Amino acid sequence: MVEPINTEVARGAGPLISAHELADLLGRWPTADGALYRLLAARIGRLADTGELPPGVRLPPERVLAASLSVSRNTVALAYQVLRDEGMAASRQGSGTRLVPHRTTPAAVHRANGFFTGMLSGTPAYDLAVAAVDCAPQVADALADPDTVTDRSERMRLTLGTGYLPYGLPELRSAIAWMLTTVHGIPTTQDQVLVTTGAQQALDLLLRCEVAPGQPVVTEDPTYPGFIDALYRCGARPVGVPPGDMARLSDAVATHRPALAFLVPTHQNPTGLVLPAAERHEIVALAERHPGVTFVDDMTVAEISLAGPYTEPQPPPLAALASRLPNVVTVGSLSKTYWGGLRTGWVRAPAGIIDRLAAAKAAGDLGSPPHAQGLIANVMLSSHEEILAYRADWARQRYAAAAAALASALPDWEWTPPCGGLTIWARRPGHADSSGFAQAALRRGVAVVPGRLTSVSTDRSPWMRLAFALPPDDLTTAIKTLATV
Repeated sequence: MVEPINTEVARGAGPLISAHELADLLGRWPTADGALYRLLAARIGRLADTGELPPGVRLPPERVLAASLSVSRNTVALAYQVLRDEGMAASRQGSGTRLVPHRTTPAAVHRANGFFTGMLSGTPAYDLAVAAVDCAPQVADALADPDTVTDRSERMRLTLGTGYLPYGLPELRSAIAWMLTTVHGIPTTQDQVLVTTGAQQALDLLLRCEVAPGQPVVTEDPTYPGFIDALYRCGARPVGVPPGDMARLSDAVATHRPALAFLVPTHQNPTGLVLPAAERHEIVALAERHPGVTFVDDMTVAEISLAGPYTEPQPPPLAALASRLPNVVTVGSLSKTYWGGLRTGWVRAPAGIIDRLAAAKAAGDLGSPPHAQGLIANVMLSSHEEILAYRADWARQRYAAAAAALASALPDWEWTPPCGGLTIWARRPGHADSSGFAQAALRRGVAVVPGRLTSVSTDRSPWMRLAFALPPDDLTTAIKTLATV
């Protein structure tokens, strides 16, 4: 822990964090070894060090936080005492317990999202929070033996020059353009593609380049937690609409005039549902009526279908319906099909937007590594459809195990079978917020994402996101464990 600036508690009303908000930020605090109260104190101190808890914030009352964390009041009381003993907090009768101001910069203080906070914490025995896939065998073979996809002279060529390629390696940009054109029906040229460090960087760049602080951004609610984190970090003002509710979406765009609208039409995260073709045409018409709004179609999990190989094809992406519309942008990634360790994503947009994003990427990391991009380009051109078929079968096996376990062990839970993706959106009986359940599940070794972390609202949510990326036997064990919480 850092050394406090002083030991005085600020007089008057300081910032207040609710018990549910603090529970979200605490992440996987009970997974390490040691007494619960010491683990809780250490985690709160760490959040103060990093600025995720603002200086002088007033902590929730002991009894209320204990209820949110599903622990005894004595655990919270002892944790607060440890913070006071270490000079990290101070209490005043009638004013509660506040954290002592720390040496954090204003830029470090933001509304952090507990989804990423959890990823920085310990790993539970069964992680149903992160939808991360293992490496596809075709990719693993290429990484282990690059000679199978590139020759030595080609790899040597990639070492020429500075290696700084903010737009991405031309060969990979061309391969992505080919994939979008032939597989997804989106006519695309190389200059319309930017290579990014995963789709997360793509979303971050779009928000930083297209949205000014304080401007509204329309997003589905619930949605991908990583987008929510990036949204708050850029200072945008979120406006949530239910997925697939075209009337609410149209009204939000017309009323708020947002800078950007973020949508996941195919295998929506976290519900896994598919927006019908008619509604996609409505979105394109909405984009035509509002040229000042950038509409983002996130295709990160679009290629993971849980339907059989002989079912009808998915409705076309937004850009396939309006390839020349300048305010329709497509984002994607290889993390959910090839492997997350490749850290390869992309943006498909008009050249002007691509130029702005490339300038911002250059300022951030000067470009993704060209050597890896060269290998990925060759794998994409030779094995893309084979990898997609492998991943779809991989996902179906895991979904079947998760669905069977839910039906058997938790028959009273509510959930709609997803059409694709890697998550199930499930609800426990009753109306209690799922954050407390998530905390109790962690102490049994299972991590889930409470619904609050998928929402731009501060309302309580009985829903939770369950990822089914673990091996089938582990998924069965994890869900049976949830039934004991």
